[in-house]
Amino acid sequence: MGTSTLFEPPPPRNPWPLRIALVLAVVVIVGALGYWHFRFHAEQRQVERFLDALVAGDYPGAYQIWGPTPDYTFPDFLQDWGETTPRGRIRSYEIVSVAEPTREVTVSGGPTLKMGGNSSGVVVTVRLNGTTDEVKIWVERKDKTLSFAPF
Repeated sequence: MGTSTLFEPPPPRNPWPLRIALVLAVVVIVGALGYWHFRFHAEQRQVERFLDALVAGDYPGAYQIWGPTPDYTFPDFLQDWGETTPRGRIRSYEIVSVAEPTREVTVSGGPTLKMGGNSSGVVVTVRLNGTTDEVKIWVERKDKTLSFAPF
């Protein structure tokens, strides 16, 4: 009774450890993909709010989203984003990319490598009014203030 013979099949294996391992693997993969896809969502949303205000003609609201400073007054803002700029009034926009800034490092006698870094912000690249010209907007991560990208 307690011993098995050569002709008896072995007892069935418990399927639960394999099922639990598969579920955990799927959860980890979905979580990693979700993080990668949405890692800059708040910064992209801030730029969308800013551009939506410009499209609506709410320049004071857009200036508040941009993040007013004593060095960048509302008249300065209107010179960059108002209706009298070379690009005119913003009527439409397209977000091209959202990425951490990279810098190029040349290894002596070797290739040039692009390296990302622990930056305090991200760069959102947009196209305005259906043109192919791209504008790079810097979004500071800690307070979501906007400025022109420094590069």
